[in-house]
Amino acid sequence: MIDLFMRFRAFLKFDNVSTDNNVFRMHYKVTVIMLLVFTLLVTSKQFFGEPIHCMNNGEKDTDADAVNSYCWIYGTYTLRSKLKGEEGIAYLGVGPPTENDEQIKHTYYQWVCFVLLGQAVMFYIPRYIWKIWEGGRLKALAADLSGPIVSQDWLECRRGQLISYLTYTNIYTHSAYALRYAFCEILNLVNVVGQIFLLDVFLGGAFRNYGATVAVFTHTPRVPANMIDFDIVNPMDQYFPKLTKCWLRKYGPSGTLQFRDRLCVLPLNIVNEKIFVILWFWLIILAFISALAVLFRLLVFSVPPLRTLMVMGQIRYPNRKTISKVIKRFGYGDWFILYLLGKNMNPIIYKELILEISKELDHKPFVV
Repeated sequence: MIDLFMRFRAFLKFDNVSTDNNVFRMHYKVTVIMLLVFTLLVTSKQFFGEPIHCMNNGEKDTDADAVNSYCWIYGTYTLRSKLKGEEGIAYLGVGPPTENDEQIKHTYYQWVCFVLLGQAVMFYIPRYIWKIWEGGRLKALAADLSGPIVSQDWLECRRGQLISYLTYTNIYTHSAYALRYAFCEILNLVNVVGQIFLLDVFLGGAFRNYGATVAVFTHTPRVPANMIDFDIVNPMDQYFPKLTKCWLRKYGPSGTLQFRDRLCVLPLNIVNEKIFVILWFWLIILAFISALAVLFRLLVFSVPPLRTLMVMGQIRYPNRKTISKVIKRFGYGDWFILYLLGKNMNPIIYKELILEISKELDHKPFVV
């Protein structure tokens, strides 16, 4: 089991050159790792054994594996009228049926691992698109300039190349670069919101309020141990029952069709109920943070003075007048490249770079 988790070490490594921000990494690193770990948990038999075990009511049954497979494939059910419980029932949702009693079918557990794996792929797609669009440009610009020691190469060669790139050869050409990154941020937001609705559809409408109802149930005062409160339903037991029923159809010795009602234990739902609680809170928080990130991106795009403040935050003892002059001459895309360089360069080199850019722009005619 540990060997399986070791395969995810690559996701924990940080790139030498950062081309995104922490919110972006929460999508393709934290969320993807979380979903892959959950996928391994629900597919591992090492800790939870077989995903279903149906009881034979004391009868001698040589086809126990076939019964388990049958109930796993065709699904199990609980009774809605028994969810709140009553005297004499074995478990919430399980009991003798009454007339017109509604059966709640449970077949989602067959697809949990596939849904989680598909979600992991979806959360990585914006990162994959951005890597293709970015094309290693920032790595080429900031290579070997992030160390604490200022290299001789910077003093003699690289400084002139970077200044020329930012002030002559490629100025006003980075708009598409910046807008593509903003598109990937929007794609992250759309994806996380879409995943919330997808899980809600997958669980038959149970996911939308699942985390909130679990939190309310957890903080609801309990009745004394010698009393039973049938009005309070544990949402984990309601949506992820551990004991269900299964109708088994088989032929008797004379060829008559027989119906057998079996109790089935679903030990994997102990894991599923907690996985979806964690996912509910994480996706809600991630959607909120992603929405703030998109709003902040729009604010940065609309308010140039904010760009000045962001660059000033990357420099020790900044000169606001010099930085403001550079930002006014730069378009949004040029500022975006400059800001990313600041995240990947030695602060001393970065400050020198901005000072040199300011001097070069003084001799360059202003282009609107």
